Amino acid sequence: MQVICNGYFYKDEKSKILDAVEVFNSFFDISDNFYFSLNSVTDSEISKINADHFNKDYSTDVLSFPLFSNYDEITNLNSDYEESLGDMFVCRPVLKKNAAHYGKDFIDELQLVLVHGLLHLVGYSHSDEVKMREKENKILHKVWNEFKR
Repeated sequence: MQVICNGYFYKDEKSKILDAVEVFNSFFDISDNFYFSLNSVTDSEISKINADHFNKDYSTDVLSFPLFSNYDEITNLNSDYEESLGDMFVCRPVLKKNAAHYGKDFIDELQLVLVHGLLHLVGYSHSDEVKMREKENKILHKVWNEFKR
């Protein structure tokens, strides 16, 4: 799976994004021809997106917009063709605030929301919070332990 980064990302952040996507893909084995768009947006932009699509009038760290309902739909696609899995939006100011609040560095917070958003893109939802968090924790454990800083 490929990631198309749009907006404001530093070179080291892009490298860590690719690390997390690689680990994520080791759990889901998604074709290299498939991709998603990762968009870095401002506080006001994510707040507007959140209000427009989820009727929540506040900014948030990540929003995902999957094009498929679940992983099975994705695996049934022809892997020889390019296919978008959806869009993800991250908000740098909220990520910075959350990283400080939880005592993490920015890259760890970025990787956390990236994995969280990717799980939404492959069909995980908060309706089964336990299942989603278990998978998220397994992936993040591997991301944070396999790729030394």
